[in-house]
Amino acid sequence: MKRKVYGVASKYEFGSWNHDVYVFDTKEEAEEWLYSKEYDFREREIMTKTAAIKLAGRKAVSNAIPYFDYYKIN
Repeated sequence: MKRKVYGVASKYEFGSWNHDVYVFDTKEEAEEWLYSKEYDFREREIMTKTAAIKLAGRKAVSNAIPYFDYYKIN
């Protein structure tokens, strides 16, 4: 079974960090997301599930947006 790749988009607003977590089936999908345009000055990172939990929290990772759902709305 192949490991999922996680992407975290972080933005500092009103004194705190907000994180959006995305999950990808392949590293290629994650890199496509990483290098796509973001218009609200978010920092994007690709990481493992463990690293995403440390950064964004377990709840955010368990509610990660699948890449294809992200792609459909943007």
